[in-house]
Amino acid sequence: MITDYPWYMVMLCLLAGVAYAVLLYFTGHRRFGRRTNWLLAVLRFAAVSIIALLLLAPMTRRTVHERQKPHVVLAVDKSLSVAMSADSGFSLAPLVDDLGDKLRFTEVPFGDAGGTDIGSVIEGIGSDVDAVVLATDGIYNRGSNPATAAERLAVPVYTVALGDTTLQRDAAIGGLRVGRVAMSGSTIPMELTASASLLRGNTSLLTISDARGHQLFSQRLNYDDDDFAIAVNAILPAAEPGLQRFIARLAPVDTEVNTDNNVISFYVDVIDARRKVAIVAAAPHPDLAAIKRAIESNSNYEAKVFLESGKLKKEDIDDYSLVVLHNLPSKEHPDVSFAEDDAQMYVIGLHTDLSRFNALHTGMEIVSKAQRVNEVTAISREGFTLFNLDQSDAVAVEQFPPLSAPFGEARISDGIQTLFGARLGNIDTRQPLMAAAVQGERRRVFVWGEGLWRWRLADFANSGSHDRFDRLVQQLAGFAAMQADRQRLRVEADRTYQTGMPIVLRALLYNESYELSNTVEVSLELKGDEYSGTFTFHSDGDAYSLVLPTLPEGVYRYRATTADGLVAEGTFAVEALGLELSRLVADHSLLRTISHTTGGTIYTPDDISALKHKLAELKPTIYSHTRYSDLLGLPLVLALIVLLLGAEWLIRKLSGEV
Repeated sequence: MITDYPWYMVMLCLLAGVAYAVLLYFTGHRRFGRRTNWLLAVLRFAAVSIIALLLLAPMTRRTVHERQKPHVVLAVDKSLSVAMSADSGFSLAPLVDDLGDKLRFTEVPFGDAGGTDIGSVIEGIGSDVDAVVLATDGIYNRGSNPATAAERLAVPVYTVALGDTTLQRDAAIGGLRVGRVAMSGSTIPMELTASASLLRGNTSLLTISDARGHQLFSQRLNYDDDDFAIAVNAILPAAEPGLQRFIARLAPVDTEVNTDNNVISFYVDVIDARRKVAIVAAAPHPDLAAIKRAIESNSNYEAKVFLESGKLKKEDIDDYSLVVLHNLPSKEHPDVSFAEDDAQMYVIGLHTDLSRFNALHTGMEIVSKAQRVNEVTAISREGFTLFNLDQSDAVAVEQFPPLSAPFGEARISDGIQTLFGARLGNIDTRQPLMAAAVQGERRRVFVWGEGLWRWRLADFANSGSHDRFDRLVQQLAGFAAMQADRQRLRVEADRTYQTGMPIVLRALLYNESYELSNTVEVSLELKGDEYSGTFTFHSDGDAYSLVLPTLPEGVYRYRATTADGLVAEGTFAVEALGLELSRLVADHSLLRTISHTTGGTIYTPDDISALKHKLAELKPTIYSHTRYSDLLGLPLVLALIVLLLGAEWLIRKLSGEV
């Protein structure tokens, strides 16, 4: 029992009980016998002392021990490569049925017809796990290396080896790497991997064509090994604007078992948008040259550096689509009103006046209480939908050296999406490093840190070119420089979808006051090479939504209309699923590596009973914590007081008190 009052207050409570008992039973004439008086005095002393002690608001402190069942995550591969193997019907349900009373299970299915990302599954496992069961064929075609992700786990991973490791006579196209956006008149660099197994001595022709069948690239491949693989680089023309389809085809050999993976199609959004970019800075900085060269590496862009921002006026940059504000506003150059009507890209550096920047109400506010500098690196974020950054480029950016960012905490509005977060050492600060937003008629990009020139040098040191850095800056600039959609009827759709995956379109309708409204019916007409149909949007909050049926591969044109004549048009593509078909031979060596590095064991589907015995050995976790309770609220205390006073009253009555 504990209390906030000093110890002598407890003594006073006991003295109060003594005084009360003495005054009542040991002063004046004695009513009862000697023994009865003493018994009654003790009862009254106890009752009064307890009541006085309760006035001190005492609390009880006790240690509670709780047992918790071991937590096991069951991650089961549902990808197409497993579905096409003899283990397609494999299930871990027997583990749950037999051990459900001893263990807590969380089932995590992963993979689909579009690809498999084992690394993300492992990285998503929380810290409150005692073991992981990973049932997969070891084939992954998205994300990071699962073995690297598994090394960070502090619990054993028990793998179940699914699929077939037997090599078959087969050739395939995979490992496609291509930018999804290109400017009209430029070129589209791409890389793909052609592989072949057990086809030594054969040859094949690799071709890349456009949607009309015009051959754009060809290369003869000689299969000089039974385990053949080669990376093929090609440069394709971005001749016409629009969503362009390209088909890579590997001529099959007569003895191939599977020819479905010899063809892969991909889409590139070719944009006809020549833009001028003004790079405005308070002082010379190596970042300016890096940004300018990155932008101008695309022939559709022209960039110019302005150093005298204090003399710059709106009319000086009237014909520029984007203004890059480097370390502006600053104390020496606080006025950036010349850019208020343009799309903006802020590079927030060490000389940026954060108070004046916050006063611009850009949607990002940086609260800083110290003049410090953070050296932060990039970490990619999920959920960024404003444009598509190639995964390989995102991985490369994460390896770039740190940027120098002013210390502070960012508060961003709901419309801002984070492309890269800021990592301080090994700590993800959850602060944005690169972010973008569409805010009404204006687009903004934010880069929280200077030192982009180091990124461009690092890109060249790592890959022998500046391509990845240049593509990143071009996509940021291209997004910001693109004119905002001012139409009253808009349809939001991804540029590409995959066959078999849901296609959800969203429509936004604005009234004359440019307020969202969904009181009018919106219909959509869809046309493709092999499919056409008419649909009606359904109200969804303040907007509309429409789920289309499964569509075959191809390019689709849509036209949304309202009864009062508003129209919105666009295109999207449906891509064939080729990732899972490109590789069907199981990789059990990866599973052995994962189990070995984490202290687990690899099992076959026939060894589930052995796995069950292994999991049954997991011990429950005992948690100890201190629990505090208000003594005044315990029913037993009230019962004790009533019992003491009741016993005193009963004894007095039985002793003949009138």
